[in-house]
Amino acid sequence: MINVSFEINGRKVRPDRIASEMEKAMLNGIKKDLTQKLRKVRDPITGEHPKVTVRGRSIDKLDVEVEGSERVIKLAKQKLR
Repeated sequence: MINVSFEINGRKVRPDRIASEMEKAMLNGIKKDLTQKLRKVRDPITGEHPKVTVRGRSIDKLDVEVEGSERVIKLAKQKLR
């Protein structure tokens, strides 16, 4: 299972706990998109899924970081291009 987390301005954020409906929809859309693109990515040896962190200074300037084995990171980056 893909683990997608968000960190905005240095604080962990959960999309379901954001007051703004627009921001909530944006983060849920990002999470859904990443999950769809990466759901089949697994380390062929260990079965490990990537851990994805979406972080940035604000909700309109976010970067995606992928953690895992070298194989998982390589496969995930190929899917995210």
